[in-house]
Amino acid sequence: MNKQQESKLKKIGVFTLVQAKKIGLSQQDLSRLVISNNINRISRGIYLHPEAELHGDVGFQIAFAKFGENAAIGGLSALFYYNLVEQVPSRTWLVVSTERKTTDPKYKLIRTQVNINIGTVMENGYRIVTIERAIIEGLKFIKKIGERSALKAARDALTKRKTTELKLGKAAKELGLESVLIKYLEMIVL
Repeated sequence: MNKQQESKLKKIGVFTLVQAKKIGLSQQDLSRLVISNNINRISRGIYLHPEAELHGDVGFQIAFAKFGENAAIGGLSALFYYNLVEQVPSRTWLVVSTERKTTDPKYKLIRTQVNINIGTVMENGYRIVTIERAIIEGLKFIKKIGERSALKAARDALTKRKTTELKLGKAAKELGLESVLIKYLEMIVL
């Protein structure tokens, strides 16, 4: 590994074999680097340079690397990220396409037909749903998240002025979930 490749890996943080190949490292190169402790293998196909410039939640970065570009941090994990629930999620919740599955107990998947690019933003090495999408999908999956948690998160977001009813309405329309917002709106704005 030359200095330029090492510099790129430090900037990326958590990376996959595909990303390493784009930089010019083969699978054999990565294996040698792992054996010599120049690269850390986090899990199957996911790596980290020991001196990487990490910003934000490394667990989210690992989840995003594992599930790829068509995934986003969502559900209870997103609500916790935005300080809207006090319950620390025991698993990382991800919004993924309907065909995506996992048996890994570290992750809770929310399968959706809604385009992953709608209502998501790129943060420090991972994609996360916006606060509005987190609230709307929290209401949609109210049985998975918990009724009190989902409603409290929505109320807190409005009370603390983290979002507005107008933004929630716009997000619900983009996601095709207006009926969900209408169903719970009266309980939220009490």
